[in-house]
Amino acid sequence: MSFARSLPLQATGPANAGAAAIGAAEQANWLPPQGAELLAFLPTRLRFPLIGPALGAIAIRSAEMAWNRADGVVGWGEKPLARLGKGLAAMRGIPYWSLEDGFLRSVGLGKAGAPPVSMVADDLGIYFNAARPSRLEELLQWGADKPDLARARTLRAMIVEHRLTKYNHFPDRPVALPATHGRRILLIDQVVGDHSVRGAGAGEHAFRHMANEACAVPGATVLVKSHPDSVAGYARGYLSHLAGRPNIRFIDENVSPHALLDVVDEVWTVSSQFGFDALLRSIPVTTFGVPFYAGWGLTRDWADGPVANAALNRRTHRVSLDAFVAATLLQYALYVDPVTKRQTTAEKAIDRLVAWRHHALERRGNYLCVGFSRHKRPTIRRLLQGPWSSVSFCGEVPTKKQLAQADCLVRWGQNADAPHRGNALSAPLPVLYIEDGFIRSAGLGANLTPASSLCIDREALYYDATRESDLERLLRTASFDPLLLARAARLRQRIIQCGISKYNLDATPSPDYRTLAAGRRIVTVAGQVPDDASLRLGLTGGISNLPLLQMVRTRRPDAFVVYKEHPDLLAGKRQGLCDAAALGKLADLVVGNVALDTLLDASDEVHVATSQLGFEALIRQRPVWCYGLPFYAGWGLTHDAVPPLRPRRTLPLDALMAGVLILYPRYLSGNTGLPCEVEDVIDEIHATRHNKTGLLRRSLRRIGWAR
Repeated sequence: MSFARSLPLQATGPANAGAAAIGAAEQANWLPPQGAELLAFLPTRLRFPLIGPALGAIAIRSAEMAWNRADGVVGWGEKPLARLGKGLAAMRGIPYWSLEDGFLRSVGLGKAGAPPVSMVADDLGIYFNAARPSRLEELLQWGADKPDLARARTLRAMIVEHRLTKYNHFPDRPVALPATHGRRILLIDQVVGDHSVRGAGAGEHAFRHMANEACAVPGATVLVKSHPDSVAGYARGYLSHLAGRPNIRFIDENVSPHALLDVVDEVWTVSSQFGFDALLRSIPVTTFGVPFYAGWGLTRDWADGPVANAALNRRTHRVSLDAFVAATLLQYALYVDPVTKRQTTAEKAIDRLVAWRHHALERRGNYLCVGFSRHKRPTIRRLLQGPWSSVSFCGEVPTKKQLAQADCLVRWGQNADAPHRGNALSAPLPVLYIEDGFIRSAGLGANLTPASSLCIDREALYYDATRESDLERLLRTASFDPLLLARAARLRQRIIQCGISKYNLDATPSPDYRTLAAGRRIVTVAGQVPDDASLRLGLTGGISNLPLLQMVRTRRPDAFVVYKEHPDLLAGKRQGLCDAAALGKLADLVVGNVALDTLLDASDEVHVATSQLGFEALIRQRPVWCYGLPFYAGWGLTHDAVPPLRPRRTLPLDALMAGVLILYPRYLSGNTGLPCEVEDVIDEIHATRHNKTGLLRRSLRRIGWAR
């Protein structure tokens, strides 16, 4: 149950970064024009709430409201409701587009709620129905230009490198097969009644034909990949009748298609996307129906019948694999980022899928969260819940049954070092420690504002200097490649540009520090909550705010000293405000919730015990004095009164940034609750602070009913 991040996965930045071209959707005259208003029935709107953004900020209106103005109608696939939508479009004399999931969809199944990153919209038919032409067929007949071909080649390499497919939630573990001397032929089973089988002009006869031909290959080892629904008993597979034959081996385990493609020589299928996955890896594919990738010279096609013959007669153009990828994944498919709810590129969608799968792989097992307050539980559930994990909560004393069902205990913040009581004492379970991240939210946690960043640590909390945390080990051992350092540098500039801090509170007007200082050196001192765990565990020697301020005044007798109160104390959520008279004797100016960027920009020095204000000062390249040992001290970037207990190396600032803000925390979108990257959170916080929206609109946006 590892939570260590892989550096290459995170080096390129978030899925919404950059301004790369969106792709064919910008130029395609067969798609709805920008600003169009389309009608869709309720099930369609629920199935894919991001239709509008995927098509380019198009408004989706209720088809149930017949009086709605409309420039067209959209419907899902070839379901009965789609036929009703086609009839509505014909009646009103407006265009109709068929919608379907894209070829690179999600990490997890749609029926399980996994958010999609792609879809297709077809004005002629739909790609899986070979009975009539589709827009994909038209695109393949037209061919692709050189830039698209080059981009397709790179895209295919990305898909193969990251071992991506449509759903990306099956384990990618090796498949053990006995040694063989002949060809390994993999047959792909599908469930009886599959729409793609019917759309490919096939049926049970096609699967029998496929099985008979495979068994007739001399010396071949025939493997059958069972459909997950048939393995689970939800449906019957077309090839189930082959079970028990001595020369056929069924593979019933749910594994990634790429794990199977690693160990086979050929793939035979009727209409499964598995054949497309094989083509991307240049593995020979034989088809017995007419899937979208058949008939273009890339496959050996054995389909027959009226639908097959008509389709193959239409598909006369022979294309290269790169041209096929260009048409399918660049020109035909549309991509949308579920985090930002904006159109994106295929490459950025892949970045998002890779990151989500990495998050999901981290979250495996049954988590028992001990002693979490109720307002934290939704955020923790979103953080830990995944395709291969479950999350449950209990009080401070778990029951024996709860412990027996758990793979891991989860504890929060300063409660994490509290001893487990009762039955938990005898539980030999690993413990994960969770605390707020360094760019937390636009509001205080003490005011129950949900966190957009959280730190998960297997060893200790990041502010515990007495033990080596995962963060300390990462900073001590990680290799920070140039791409990651460049991303960290851009991130640092973005933080400065947007004035981002941990809590991002509405600031009171800032005084003119330079005028008040009258030429003196400005020294800022950070106040902290007196009973804060970081003071207790940060080797401060029990220093509190007034003694810290006294030490700074003694060291800088001629400086203009600014004392910054902690926001939790000002909000009355914690106890420990200093006496105003005592502060007045030591500080020239006491400030509260002022703009931190303005304060730090004016500061010549920043002095802290363990406050994160010191890290935020480092971001802005201000000299920092530490009187304890916070997470950012001891790496050669601060003036340290306390030496580290363990050896540390000297780090450049951007390496510290990369470790602390990119690799170590986990981020959740404040708008959607989805896993995201630090840049996404910064954009959301910046937008929240500068474009205030009402609670109702934010709630509607969260469920996809408003843009």
